[in-house]
This record gives sequence, C-alpha cells and structure tokens, in this order.
Amino acid sequence: MRLFIISGPAGVGKTTLLKKLFQKKFVKKNFLRTISFTTREKREGEKEGRDYFFVSKEEFLKKKKEGFFLETQKVLNDYYGTPKYFLKEAKKEKKDLILCIDVKGGKYLKKNFKEGKIITIFIAVDLEEIYQRLKRRKEIHLKEKLLLAKKEMEYLKYYDYLVINKDIKESVEDLEAILKAERLRLYGGLYSFGKIIRSSRRFCI
Repeated sequence: MRLFIISGPAGVGKTTLLKKLFQKKFVKKNFLRTISFTTREKREGEKEGRDYFFVSKEEFLKKKKEGFFLETQKVLNDYYGTPKYFLKEAKKEKKDLILCIDVKGGKYLKKNFKEGKIITIFIAVDLEEIYQRLKRRKEIHLKEKLLLAKKEMEYLKYYDYLVINKDIKESVEDLEAILKAERLRLYGGLYSFGKIIRSSRRFCI
C-alpha cells in the first residue's frame, strides 16, 4: 500500500480538486481518501464526515493523547489530524490512500511512515490568486494565512510533484495522470504509457 499526500496553502483548491478527482472511475476503484479531524469552525457548505470531522480542542487533544491519529499539526490556532483507522480500511479494501494534509504533516510522514511508500504532490497557485480566493470566501485571519502560505511554499522542495491549479479540469487530469503513473510503477496495467508519462513529467520536480 502507498500513501499519496496532497498539500498546499489554503486557497489553492485542494478540496475542490479532490472532490472532482474522486468522481473518476479509476480513482474510486483504486484509492481511498482520508477525512481529517479539525478544531476549526465549519465553513458554509461544508458537511460533517464529508469534508472534515469537526471537534472541540479538548476532544482533539484527548484523541491525540490516546494515539488516535496518524499525524497531527497545529495550523494558526486550530488543530488538524489524520485518524489511523483509514490505514486499516485501505488495507482491507486493497487500495492506496490519499491524504490531504498540511505541509508539515506531509514532511513528517515522508520521514517517519514505515508501513509503505509515500508519494507527495504539492498544489499551488501564485500568492495574488490565493489572496483573491481567500478574500472571496471571506476568510478570517487573512493576513496571517497569506504569511503562512509564503512559508508553506518553502516546503515545495520536499515534494515529488507540483500541480499548478489554474484550471480545475486540467489539474484534475494532471492528478489522475500522476496517480496512474505511480500505480503503474508497482502494479502495471493496460493504461496508455505515452499519455501518462508525458503528463507526469511536466510536473515532476
């Protein structure tokens, strides 16, 4: 089993990309997506158990102490964590696991995860676009999140792939191509090598 980690600053469109990605037959058949626990407030349109599991800081810290999480990170004033039970579920279903987590969490797992291979994908847009997206969704702590985005960009050097999310459709196609190419390295298959390799090379760091 492999872990595919998708990271990037707030506002780059990670959640939207993953929703679109899991509409693809290939992805639904071969991958399982984790859902993180968080202590931040629920945004408009978000649903419990679909986007995140929303808990209090007290409950989160209790679960962390009990060893419930695969990894945890504090981002600004809120905590995020990946529950371990998704690993068991992925093994049971014989699927690879996709995690959408903070860059520090990605770096931590890349160094410390011992149960399988990790492939990392960084999602990015320019800082001006991040600013406009955060502003449109009326994000609080806007200045702090822009400063954080600059710092998170420095983690790009630790990632295997980079996808610039200027166009949702193209970015989803790029992500699917990367997933197919990486699965072919281990499992083989009946996919078009030419198309996959050309697509993935464009984003290989």
